[in-house]
Amino acid sequence: MTVPVLVTVGDDALGRLTAVVAALESAGMRVDRVLPEIATITGAADQGAFAALRAVSGVDGVERAGPGFAVPHPGKGVQ
Repeated sequence: MTVPVLVTVGDDALGRLTAVVAALESAGMRVDRVLPEIATITGAADQGAFAALRAVSGVDGVERAGPGFAVPHPGKGVQ
């Protein structure tokens, strides 16, 4: 099953971010966004690919992304 994923990149790998992204894609990740300012890459991958993603040189961490943040409709009561 494909799940949303957050990948954190080590400071030492920020200079070769393009290569890290290519390696993550080769390991089975669909990359949606690259955020160099916060050393994070977002996308989706099968849970079974997490070990391969963690093995990519320059990757510090791989975790399943949590649910998105949503603001309630202005007409709703206080929550």
